[in-house]
Amino acid sequence: MISQPFEKRISSLPPLRTDSPGKEMLKDYFLETWSLYELLFSSITHSGALYVNPDPLRHPLIFYLGHTAVFYINKLVLSGSIPESERINPEFEEIFAQGVDPAKAEELGAEAWPREHEVVEYRKKAKQFVLDFFDSHDFSGNITQDHPYWSLFMGLAHDRIHFETSSMLIRQYPAEWLTRPAGWEYAPTLGKPGDNPWIEVPGGKVVLGKPADFPTFGWDNEYGHLEVEVNDFSATKNLISNQEYLDFVEGGAYNEARWWTEEGWNWKGEAGAQHPKFWVPGLGGFRYRAMFDEMDLPLDWPAEVNCHEAQAYCNWKGARLLSEAEFRLIGETAISQPFDLPFCSDFNLNLKFGSPSPVGYLPSACSSLGFSDVYGNVWTWLKDDFYALPGFKTHYLYEDFSAAYMDADHATLLGGSWATIGTPASKYYRLWFRRNFFQHAGFRMAK
Repeated sequence: MISQPFEKRISSLPPLRTDSPGKEMLKDYFLETWSLYELLFSSITHSGALYVNPDPLRHPLIFYLGHTAVFYINKLVLSGSIPESERINPEFEEIFAQGVDPAKAEELGAEAWPREHEVVEYRKKAKQFVLDFFDSHDFSGNITQDHPYWSLFMGLAHDRIHFETSSMLIRQYPAEWLTRPAGWEYAPTLGKPGDNPWIEVPGGKVVLGKPADFPTFGWDNEYGHLEVEVNDFSATKNLISNQEYLDFVEGGAYNEARWWTEEGWNWKGEAGAQHPKFWVPGLGGFRYRAMFDEMDLPLDWPAEVNCHEAQAYCNWKGARLLSEAEFRLIGETAISQPFDLPFCSDFNLNLKFGSPSPVGYLPSACSSLGFSDVYGNVWTWLKDDFYALPGFKTHYLYEDFSAAYMDADHATLLGGSWATIGTPASKYYRLWFRRNFFQHAGFRMAK
């Protein structure tokens, strides 16, 4: 029996427009954002789990439980919307303020985190504070990037980013530490996927960058303007599936140095990686670590790997990853509605399912060229280093949001995943991670 989409059980509102949003719509969106985050954390049932680092390159989950709440208060203060004297807890608003991006685990350091009940109590106070702020201020006008209330849109977008990144961290806990929330349903699996043919793409000009007056929230790196002339190329119709990646692993190529970059092979040795992270060896083959449980490996779901693993597979196949401009050229053929991705339900975005879905499963997510899942399902790793678009400038409310990561150590990802909700699911959104980091991410090949 095919599961009903997750959206039928737990609603995910489309993102707010910034042109005269109104306080009631803002409150509804804030309350849903808050509830989704707490629903995710409700899955953690093991005592003490919040103080265990699920990933050696990230803080324990207690940090992320506090982080999204203090963000609202810190940005309201920074924007001048509230005075310093109205802070709820200056100590918490400092220790939970900044995330991490270390190259190695030993760079992370250790913190003496507050007790869980104190963080939960702080969240209650912050939630009520923001609701009271909505009630006591006017949101009838256009909220532009230089408006103080842009800070609230930033808080909402930030909260939803961390829904996804926290889901990936929770997924790395032992499954027995978790209980799947009621109503959270995975997509079906239909067995082995069909063929994954190459599709020829005629070249053309693409324009990168979000218009400055586009009426939804955007992060600093989305803005700017770059015109790129793309040459003819070809790409695989589907994201690379677990079945296709299984051939790479079971044939032994995954453990051959010749297919890896030097950086990737070094990572593999340090990590002791003999197979993709979310594949669990078992009798008769691999099982799969889903969001909260283990299950038989869904062969038709996209392979979720880091960028090094994606590049190694491409090398094995004599192919490469897409560029950002190539992705955008394909992407424009996949959008059938006029505004932006989060305002439609064509793709496996915004919790349409509580997991990846079979490659090519959603006919509405197919492009006019025949590509499936250009947006949604899992993020697409690209060959590009993360970089600034011409005209890029930091926003005063978050000077170090992305500028520090525009280097050769971070790769670009586009397209969103099933767990991408709100404006992070926008066609303009640009994501970056170190190539050894795991996200709900996969790839398609190009040549």
